[in-house]
Amino acid sequence: MPYIIYDLEFTVSRNTRYSSEIIDIGAVKVTEGENGLSVSDTFHTYVRPSNKSVLSADTIQFTGITQKDIDAAPLFPEALNQFIAWMGSESYYMCSWGPDDRTKLISHCRTHQLDVAWITNHNDLQQQWSRTMRREGKFRQLGLAQALELCGIEFDGTQHRALDDAINTARVFMHQFDQFNLETNCAADDEGITSKVVYSSSTEDDDKDSPFGNLAHLFKSKD
Repeated sequence: MPYIIYDLEFTVSRNTRYSSEIIDIGAVKVTEGENGLSVSDTFHTYVRPSNKSVLSADTIQFTGITQKDIDAAPLFPEALNQFIAWMGSESYYMCSWGPDDRTKLISHCRTHQLDVAWITNHNDLQQQWSRTMRREGKFRQLGLAQALELCGIEFDGTQHRALDDAINTARVFMHQFDQFNLETNCAADDEGITSKVVYSSSTEDDDKDSPFGNLAHLFKSKD
């Protein structure tokens, strides 16, 4: 069963009238062969927002995604169809770094009245890896860059770009594969899922390596 390691990037907006929207989907397919785990395929698409198609300056600064990238991109339903087709009909595990990507996928599907049954066997690698690496009984979420450093792996690419983050997440996943205990589940079975704050305003030291913590610092620097 393949492992779909994916990452999403979102719009950044201070206007509470608009919730953040997915603008970037990147994923890698990890499969197991005679020589162990390896990346067998990659997927990437930008996504044109439905509510506010013009990117904010904060979004461009934080993600590096340009208005030109977005203008040529499909809307979420079409982008999602491409993503699902790429994943294939074979059963799979879906893995992300943190819980927010899954939450956003579900909320977008509900907004566009799309099925969520394809979101199956989803696992939060950040939570599992952070619990494995906790010291002195204190639990804290580890950022992707921190996880790579602990594995002795240098970040390859640009942070906050979906495909690059997915590739680097897959590198941690393959390096520490024996440490993960993947669960089986289906989003269609969930009840009462509510939207969560995607970009935290926390200023704790533990958030310095987090994209959400970095975004909070970006806002703070402009206030």
